[in-house]
Amino acid sequence: MNRLCMLAVGLFLIAPGAVQARQALADGPQLSLPGAYSVGVQTLTLTHADQPDLLGSDLAKGVIARSDRVLPVTVWYPATKPAAGAPVVRYTQPGATPAAPAVFYKTGTAQADAKPVRGQHFPLVILSHGYRNWATSFSDLAENLASKGYVVASIEHRDLEPSTLPMPQLSFASVLITRVADQRFVIAELARQADKGPLKDVYDPEQVALIGYSMGGFGALTTMGAGLDAEGALYKLVPFDLLKPFTTQDPSFASGVPKGVKAMVAFAPWGGSPPLRAWSAGGLTSVTTPSLFIVGDQDDVSGYDQGVAWLYAGLTGADRRLLVYENARHNVALDGATEAKAGKFQALERHEEPVWRRDRILAINRHFITAFLDAQLKNDKAHGALLNVPTPRASDGVWPLAPGASAADRFAGPDDGATVSYWPGFQRRWALGLRLRHDPVGAPNPQ
Repeated sequence: MNRLCMLAVGLFLIAPGAVQARQALADGPQLSLPGAYSVGVQTLTLTHADQPDLLGSDLAKGVIARSDRVLPVTVWYPATKPAAGAPVVRYTQPGATPAAPAVFYKTGTAQADAKPVRGQHFPLVILSHGYRNWATSFSDLAENLASKGYVVASIEHRDLEPSTLPMPQLSFASVLITRVADQRFVIAELARQADKGPLKDVYDPEQVALIGYSMGGFGALTTMGAGLDAEGALYKLVPFDLLKPFTTQDPSFASGVPKGVKAMVAFAPWGGSPPLRAWSAGGLTSVTTPSLFIVGDQDDVSGYDQGVAWLYAGLTGADRRLLVYENARHNVALDGATEAKAGKFQALERHEEPVWRRDRILAINRHFITAFLDAQLKNDKAHGALLNVPTPRASDGVWPLAPGASAADRFAGPDDGATVSYWPGFQRRWALGLRLRHDPVGAPNPQ
């Protein structure tokens, strides 16, 4: 079922004069700026029939209820130029329960229900948020990619708030059994609807990227073929073999890997660290999708050395890159704390970083994800070249200048002899605090 459902994901309208030019960051890398397209946004409501429902189950009796799972999907897309004075959106964060009021989150730049640009069949990007995040918390990245010629669909997973449940552990267990199912269903359903409905002939279901953060990253790895370890502790955490469909023990698992997904971005994917390691080392090798991992080397949620770095090392079947924020923890993906909660430490701890500026993180993410997706989905070799850094650690790059000379706001370029030893796409002195490595298919596991 499709319908425009503005309040379900918190899209409200304001006058265009209130738009914040957050993406025109003076010290942002080269590809962080918006593209040439106006951006529209609307919400599709997709219904995945007959799914396990832990909240409605009688676990003591071993009776697992099933119900239809309703998934609002916020979609940003290239739009025709809006009329003068057309309103833009205000994003809100859903309340802790369906009855709780939504809370103002941030002002966007997209126009609600704007007329899409049809016939160009833009690549499709699926976004999957982390545990207890929400779909529009990716709005900075989503609006930016849509302005560059992508259709971006962000799933509202509607994670259960533990404090509202009689058995709080049902919240996390529900996430484990729904992330992969949600992702595979939305990818398949949007492919089925590509030639019909409000976004008819707008996107190409054969040129797809999947981006997941934290538990969304856990889902993305499994969605793309890393079957869960049926002998592992995580598998045993969920009762009644409800994770079996996401293991290689299920004959339909491998055949369910989406064929149209040509790129994967995993922000701080959860599930690599012991004691709840989700996959065996052998299971990771089944992923063949070109991948970009983005993580902080102080990540204390997903873990770094024995977490995300271990996952990255195990994906030997995929051409892959690892972008590392030095001295960053887990919050390297989303827009940040809501304006209403900016004065509360608990909100900052969940959504901000103690060392890195939020606007700087968002700009760097936009830059590298644009370069990666353009290379994989648009065959843009010039943008792909910005991923080929001359030094694994940005601070080791060299851009010499004569005494008293200034580079002003010039970007280093891969074909610029004066800057060839500096990270391309960055301004002089400003490529700092980052590491980037690349391992092609078949490269030995570095760990």
